[in-house]
Amino acid sequence: MKLRPVLLSLLLPALCSCGPESAEAQVKKAFETCVKAVESGEAAPAVEALAKDFSGPEGMGRDEAKLFLLGILSREKVGVTVLSSRIEIQGSQAQQSVELMLTGRKGSELLPQEASKHIYLLRWEKQKGKWKLRELQESR
Repeated sequence: MKLRPVLLSLLLPALCSCGPESAEAQVKKAFETCVKAVESGEAAPAVEALAKDFSGPEGMGRDEAKLFLLGILSREKVGVTVLSSRIEIQGSQAQQSVELMLTGRKGSELLPQEASKHIYLLRWEKQKGKWKLRELQESR
């Protein structure tokens, strides 16, 4: 019978961790889904994460972002390396600052022809239970 308290003490932390994901974890997961989509050359899953009123660089809307991604991903393989990421949550709003190394290579070439480091500020909003990317701006 002494086994029961020991077993409970081992299972309790595991059961508690099965609760809903934190808002920060949900935003991180949404961002990682976008990164994986871009790296695999699929624009649709990346565009799915954009809010209907998305605003990107130079006033780019959701439709323009979709066309931009389709154009880039049809011509080259894009690599995304996350160098740093910081997420701050305030209710149904989130702000994420990311530093990325972006690489590009054409066709079946083995090594990237281009590599550049960028810092982006992303603003996320929880809409109908899902985190949507509302704004993306490059930081200089």
